[in-house]
Amino acid sequence: MKTQETINSEPAKDARQQRQAQLAQLRQQRESTAGRDASLARLRGFTFLALLGAGAWGLLTREALAAWLSLAAGSGFAMLVVLHARVSTRLFEIDRRKLLCERSLARMDEQYRAAPKETERLGEVFTDPEHPYSGDLDLFGHGSLFEQLDTTETSGGRARLASWLKGAADPEELGQRQAAVQALSADLLFRDELILAARRCRTAASDANSLLAWAAEKPTLSPRHRPLLLLAGCVVALTTVLMVMASMHGQWWTRLWLLLIAVQGTLMFVLRGRLGSVIAPPSQRSSPVERYRAIVAKIEEGLKDEPTSSAGRFETLRGRLRGGGPTYRASTQLARLDRAAGFASVRHSALGHFLMNLGFMWDLWCAYGLDRWRAEHGAVLAAWLDALHECEALSALATFAAEHPQYAWPTINAKAGHFVAQDLGHPLICTSDRVANDVALDGETAALMITGSNMSGKSTMLRSIGIAAVLGQAGAPVCARSLEMSPMVLWTSMRVDDSLAEGASRFYAEIAKLKRILDIVQAPEAPVVLFLLDEVLHGTNSRERNIGAKAIVRRLVERGAVGAVSSHDLGLTSLEELTAGRIANTHFEDHLEDGVMCFDYRMKRGPVATSNALRLMRAVGIDLEALTENHGRS
Repeated sequence: MKTQETINSEPAKDARQQRQAQLAQLRQQRESTAGRDASLARLRGFTFLALLGAGAWGLLTREALAAWLSLAAGSGFAMLVVLHARVSTRLFEIDRRKLLCERSLARMDEQYRAAPKETERLGEVFTDPEHPYSGDLDLFGHGSLFEQLDTTETSGGRARLASWLKGAADPEELGQRQAAVQALSADLLFRDELILAARRCRTAASDANSLLAWAAEKPTLSPRHRPLLLLAGCVVALTTVLMVMASMHGQWWTRLWLLLIAVQGTLMFVLRGRLGSVIAPPSQRSSPVERYRAIVAKIEEGLKDEPTSSAGRFETLRGRLRGGGPTYRASTQLARLDRAAGFASVRHSALGHFLMNLGFMWDLWCAYGLDRWRAEHGAVLAAWLDALHECEALSALATFAAEHPQYAWPTINAKAGHFVAQDLGHPLICTSDRVANDVALDGETAALMITGSNMSGKSTMLRSIGIAAVLGQAGAPVCARSLEMSPMVLWTSMRVDDSLAEGASRFYAEIAKLKRILDIVQAPEAPVVLFLLDEVLHGTNSRERNIGAKAIVRRLVERGAVGAVSSHDLGLTSLEELTAGRIANTHFEDHLEDGVMCFDYRMKRGPVATSNALRLMRAVGIDLEALTENHGRS
């Protein structure tokens, strides 16, 4: 049987074959493990019944043999409980890996949708109506790009991935990120183990935030006072224990331990607020320390192919976690913090907490250990978690790359306003339905004026360009045969709605967004803007739309912006002549086959020559001739 490592080391196989082999192996393992689990469960039941029977026989007969049988049955039952727990844990781990493989195959088969309970997979929390493009390009929500990309498990990793989609990286950062994603995409085993380790440390953002806030605070106990407190605590606690032991022999003076306990109780009561602020955050019931330690340790191990990753961003992050050696690794220090927090967790038992403080000043020792850790490592905890979250986001992009080997890695060049793609498609459209087109914004052509009939593919073309720019500048491959682009700031105006609450019409909302784009391109030292405008100014009459749209698009191009505009208004096609070809006319068209309207979704040069509005109205059953005739009679 092939192991996980064997499957991971077969580069000739694509991701689908690796996953299918992995899933077949896991199903086989699950079948055998489930059989063992069921057998042990039955055997546990029989052994427990034997224990009850032997115990009842012994109570009734007082036979020595019954006692021996009870002992044997009890020992066997205890051993079976331990074995069954191990097998059940193994079965649970197999199911987790099996689910991971099934989800990966579902994504590759373009059938994956997040489960209803996994609302975080949709990324809806990251939606922002004021964002320049996320709403128009379906980055978040049901059927979104984020839903297909997100394999992160921590809230911080998920937020990092969303931030990369919502803002382009600078060229240097982008190059490092792309190299790291390429290295990670080649190591299936590491990515799986990273996901599984992170799944164990799922935690609410508030848990991590409270821990970070605690770590960032200055130590509560002064370094000068810590030794004195430690010495005083040792002396008092040891004296109390010795006096309690001596009191068992009847010396009256040793009962002074009662006074010492009273002193300790009073001291703990007085210091409860100060010590509690040190102890509470890392020792909360849902503390993420131990769970974060597991994923940090996995990142520290590194990739299987070490030379491949040694120069990448991943190695930089790994170095941040590994520190100056094994003793100072982040995982080692997090384990140390977890042990200290574990001792402090006695505070979750009211009686135990009271007795431990009363007899041993327990909170003082716990606060001493935690405060010392905070003084030594609190300042770097945020950097550790930041590295962890970035590795998760890189792994998510790498999984996307591995599951789409046909996608192209974009080339980022220094040419201003450059976006040239071959066979560019929309990654959220099924491969069987996707139609790819070439796009060239290469200096001579700064913008495309796209005309065409309804449902012919204009909006999809704009979104294909936008999503390619988002993925390319996040460090991921794009749905194209090739893409060369320069760094650009993306702005869109496509899905604009009116707002009753704000008293704004759709037209007003659109021109407000267009004003923001114009302000950016007209600012001093403005960045190169990639603009995508769908049905520009269609909320007003054709004359005013013609004047306004021409002025806006020409101004954008004059200021160095590049992009594409779609419209039904054929009057805008004169922009090609007005700009000497800097704005090029393209179009999508339709045709009738046996009375059914069909589209080829191919972008062609020149303005559209046909329109399908009247044909669509007839197709849905509106008898235009009859309506016209009746109107004439009236």
